[in-house]
Amino acid sequence: MVSAEDGPHISNVTDAVAWWHAHRSSYPQLSRIALDYLTIPATSVDVERLFSRGRLLLSHVRSHLSAQSTRALLCLGSWSSLNLVKTEDVIKVSNMSDDKGEEEELEDGWDRIDIMFQ
Repeated sequence: MVSAEDGPHISNVTDAVAWWHAHRSSYPQLSRIALDYLTIPATSVDVERLFSRGRLLLSHVRSHLSAQSTRALLCLGSWSSLNLVKTEDVIKVSNMSDDKGEEEELEDGWDRIDIMFQ
């Protein structure tokens, strides 16, 4: 069990996300919970926008996409708008030959992004 006396004295933290990121090695589980909680959008606008994109993505033309492919495309769109992926990398991948084989199951955490603060 962790108590307040076990950790550093905290005062005047101006960026809670940066603080938890900097202390993630000291408090791995608690920092993960804090970062998950602190990065929840304050409004439902992002969620509504995501559902709108999903509706466009899952049109009758693309209704055969697996749940994994749909999630990957939605993540890619979101990451691209946040400049977390390079446009030229997306173009390179989209120009690769299309493999018509069975879709591989991605391992847990494939969609996790670790943002490094400087």
